[in-house]
Amino acid sequence: MQTLNKTFLSFGLFFITLYLTAQTPIKLMSYNLLHYPTGTGIDRKDNLKYILDTYQPDIFMACEIENGTGADEILNYCLGTQKFASSSFTYNHSGSQYPLQQMLYYNKFKFELVNETYLTTYVRDINHYTLKLLTDNTSDNIYIEVYVAHLKAGADSTNSSNNDTSNENARRDMVQVFVDDLANIPSDHFVIFAGDFNLYTYQEPAYQKIIDPNNAIVMKDPIHREGPWHNNIQYKDIFTQSTHSTSANSYVGGGLDDRFDFIMMSQNLLNNPVLHYTSNTYKSFGNNGTCFNKAINSSYCSGNLYDDTLRENLYTMSDHLPVVASLQTTATLSVNKENLLVTRINEGTYVQSTLSLHSDGTLPMNVQIFNSLGQRLLSVLSYQPDMPINISTLSQGIYFLHLQSGQKQQVIKFVKIP
Repeated sequence: MQTLNKTFLSFGLFFITLYLTAQTPIKLMSYNLLHYPTGTGIDRKDNLKYILDTYQPDIFMACEIENGTGADEILNYCLGTQKFASSSFTYNHSGSQYPLQQMLYYNKFKFELVNETYLTTYVRDINHYTLKLLTDNTSDNIYIEVYVAHLKAGADSTNSSNNDTSNENARRDMVQVFVDDLANIPSDHFVIFAGDFNLYTYQEPAYQKIIDPNNAIVMKDPIHREGPWHNNIQYKDIFTQSTHSTSANSYVGGGLDDRFDFIMMSQNLLNNPVLHYTSNTYKSFGNNGTCFNKAINSSYCSGNLYDDTLRENLYTMSDHLPVVASLQTTATLSVNKENLLVTRINEGTYVQSTLSLHSDGTLPMNVQIFNSLGQRLLSVLSYQPDMPINISTLSQGIYFLHLQSGQKQQVIKFVKIP
């Protein structure tokens, strides 16, 4: 029996390690929060919490935060300090007419924030954060340089007599500040440039400057969907703005018809096995691909990926949708074994219609099941030992159990079979 228990323990720890390495998504989310927290006159913290709980990002990049109170509310209430930490909130240094700021929140079990600063432009700050991946190997030096920007809003004015002050050129000039700063980044670091870019077409100077192959670090659009995005039905699956059909209470109307929000990545994130983008994980979160010039909570916007409850929360939260994507790493992330549960699936790795769990740790547990894209599919609160969980509705494939009891957590991989 002792040998058997050791086998199960090794088996469980193996899958924890497996989950925290190449097969585990490091999940990104970029989101314009629309004058958070007071700008719409609606208390939206529960809406934001629901959205974040549903996706569970490891790196959350936020735009349009009004003040430190809002920044703290996101950390303390919507994310929780047990798992997350944040950058410092500072008011915009680039011009008093643009008081809204960007923030970074990160999974403190996976990352350390080693530096935070900002780039000034004549519009608003571009915030720059350096994250280090926490791994078991002290010789690993895996850094992600995260830039979060909110580029100048508005279509280019054809009546302007001074092109240098046009909206398009203002966006271009802001991007130039980012591009210039890339020369200061070590070539082996990874770079993410995300936020609300307010771009109407790939032909805009700002977009072309981002992807210029002559930049010190080459940046890529990971989904390769360059095109005339504005009000073009061909791109309806990647639209992020606007979630509302009519304008009111600071929400911009018009329905989904623009790709304003982006997560751009350095070229090495597309081809470096140590840390790389996971194909097909870049999404406009909440967009079922059926929505064109409609409010996100419209029945016209329904689909299999995102349900009505999520879309209703997205509708209330902002006039933008979040953009999400996942990374993978071959490095072994640090694991605090004192905070691990020791739990096994009674049925083994391959499970047909029901599974049950036996734990040598503290009970009860909260149990969640995620697919390989990091989407939560099922939750069981206050799970008791050996209680069956019905998984018959899950499709055939690989899934992850996330277990939590107090401070202790565990992740177990299993395969659903016919």
